[in-house]
Amino acid sequence: MMTEQHIEEGLSRAYVMAVAARAGVNINWREFDYGVDGTFCRVSNRNGRLTEDGVALDYQLKASTRWRIDGREVVYQLEAKTFNDLVDRKSGSRVVPLMLILLCLPKEDAQWLEINEESLLMRKCCYWSLMTGSFTENIETVTIRIPREQLLTPAAIIDLLGRVERGELS
Repeated sequence: MMTEQHIEEGLSRAYVMAVAARAGVNINWREFDYGVDGTFCRVSNRNGRLTEDGVALDYQLKASTRWRIDGREVVYQLEAKTFNDLVDRKSGSRVVPLMLILLCLPKEDAQWLEINEESLLMRKCCYWSLMTGSFTENIETVTIRIPREQLLTPAAIIDLLGRVERGELS
């Protein structure tokens, strides 16, 4: 049997894949994880041919039951090294921005996924965030706050890729 962490990771990948598919964007998964788990790649129609148009957004994917709601924000303890990876990508003049995607799962694993003849129901959701600021000197974790309106939806992915194209996320 897989570890709970691998199950959480598998569910987070399935969530991202489903949302990206509905948004009509392609996903490139990394074979080896060096701080980037995957890339959203926009698909455009060029003279009747669908092709990736070079507009892309990298992401680091996390899944956890250890998060909480504080008013209009999701609060999560992110590993300090991951925080620094995200801030580093935002602070430089990199071509492809890097965002965090956090799958917030219910505490009780029996509630994560429900399947019947009518539906496949995955409980809770993913939020996205672009880290800004300075590197942390913390060794273990950094408390981050993600606005709850930053829900990972098909519309959010399309909007974020448009912002990449306009140079608003570099």
